[in-house]
Amino acid sequence: MKKERVCDVASFKTDLQKMLRNVRLACGFTQGEVAKVLEVNRSTYTYYESGRTSPDLRALRRLAALYRIPVAAFLSPEEYAGMEIGRVKMRSEPCALPDPQCIGELTTEEKQLVEEFRLKKERELYE
Repeated sequence: MKKERVCDVASFKTDLQKMLRNVRLACGFTQGEVAKVLEVNRSTYTYYESGRTSPDLRALRRLAALYRIPVAAFLSPEEYAGMEIGRVKMRSEPCALPDPQCIGELTTEEKQLVEEFRLKKERELYE
């Protein structure tokens, strides 16, 4: 039987700061690059990784988009806190950083998928 870990604020903050660092390194970004996407100073992002402060929801949404992970992953940071960086490289060379002004905008294809999903849900309601 798997022992469930009791979540307290201190361990959550510790796991979150480790997760932020591990995922950033696994994706090959510098703190400065991530700070630019978040539209914060590099020192502010450094505070996130050191646990002095925590990112707000807007920052977490941008981080999720940047790292291509679900926002919900930040609710269970212990899963990423202990990952081994050398074994989990997500990309080998730096790619273009997303424009912070465009994060959250949908492409035409994504808009079509959302529309199809909504139509399907409406049909299911009336069946």
